[in-house]
Amino acid sequence: MKIREFSNKFDLSYDTIRYYMKLKLINPHKNGGHYEFNNEDQEDMEEILKLKEMEFSLEEIKEILSFKRIGRLSNYQKNSYYQNLYHRKLDSLERRIIELKDAKNALHSHLKKLKSANNDRRNDLSLNLNLLSLFACPACGSDLTLTAEKIENNRIHLGSLNCSCGEKILIEDGIIYTKDVYERKKGDEVIEIDPIYHVTDYIKQTDSEFIDQSYQSLEWLKNRLDYSKLENQVILEPGSGYGLLLRNIYDQLPSNLTYICVEHDAELNRYLKTLLELSPSGPEVIFLTAELPDLPLKESSLDYLIDYSGISNFSFHNRGFLPELLLKYFKDHFTMTAVFIIYHKFGAKNIVEREYRDYFIHSNIRTKLKEIGFEFLTENKSEPKKINSSFGKYEEFAQIGDQIYSYQLQAKK
Repeated sequence: MKIREFSNKFDLSYDTIRYYMKLKLINPHKNGGHYEFNNEDQEDMEEILKLKEMEFSLEEIKEILSFKRIGRLSNYQKNSYYQNLYHRKLDSLERRIIELKDAKNALHSHLKKLKSANNDRRNDLSLNLNLLSLFACPACGSDLTLTAEKIENNRIHLGSLNCSCGEKILIEDGIIYTKDVYERKKGDEVIEIDPIYHVTDYIKQTDSEFIDQSYQSLEWLKNRLDYSKLENQVILEPGSGYGLLLRNIYDQLPSNLTYICVEHDAELNRYLKTLLELSPSGPEVIFLTAELPDLPLKESSLDYLIDYSGISNFSFHNRGFLPELLLKYFKDHFTMTAVFIIYHKFGAKNIVEREYRDYFIHSNIRTKLKEIGFEFLTENKSEPKKINSSFGKYEEFAQIGDQIYSYQLQAKK
């Protein structure tokens, strides 16, 4: 019997049969480059499937088949052997059933707690009325006046911030939109982003080594934040994306802090706001949907720049250095903690156009930061990684032939 017939007879894939052959559970003879499966192989396969049905592991099955082959027992001895074997397995399964029942009860208990937690009042992160003093017209810098259509519990859900020059900043579902981004958003299809699906899909689709390196960079950044010194601070994160950074530090931030998430993608801001509103109360978060670097914020109003590759993402399509372009919004003295994407070598298939490569080079970033008055407090670089295969659909910046590393720094101006 050839492998095709053997496969069809037992409804098994070729890969499964070859795996069993590799484990020596079945031992077909090779005849002229093809395997021939005889009656003994069929009997072995029938026994393998029977034992698997009774929850025997492949390792246990291997031991059973070896014992049968070597022992060549009489029917009486074989009967006694299998009785003892099955009794032991029954005892093992009884213990496993008790364990599974305990696990089932524990799952029911935890599900009950989670369902109860989901019924708790949501944490409303719509724009707080008390934070309007942070905003100014992005066109002329003048103060803005509020026109509100829906305010609940001191939070603006729907309305606009208006300037005498004609500029208007929109507020919808508690999220702020500059006019150009809002007009573009109206034509976009609303996409519901499932956070669980996104995270699991990201993990499945992304190179595991890259995920490990990204996590290390994130941990470095988190560990450099002195949370006790962030009281009453106003933090800006340029390019918050799916909120990986903020979601990791949210419960550690002081409640009297204000955190501004800047993101040009309206759906990502909506996603992050919805997600954080399911968390216990924390600091104030402003969701600002705008194109960097032109923001509707007052000059000299921010205390801290925190960034997890958002500056690098800006550099993919812009020539300017984002920290320099944002300086006017910060006070004379402020701190920056950031993670940059650095190309140790631009490969032949690199996606960054040559005119935008300046700020993917380590020495250029350090030189520019010194020029604009930053003092380096601490720095770290990961080992360069040569890209030999795709990082996945979510990380297109890493193309085969590129050599990339992460540069982390904390600096003070």
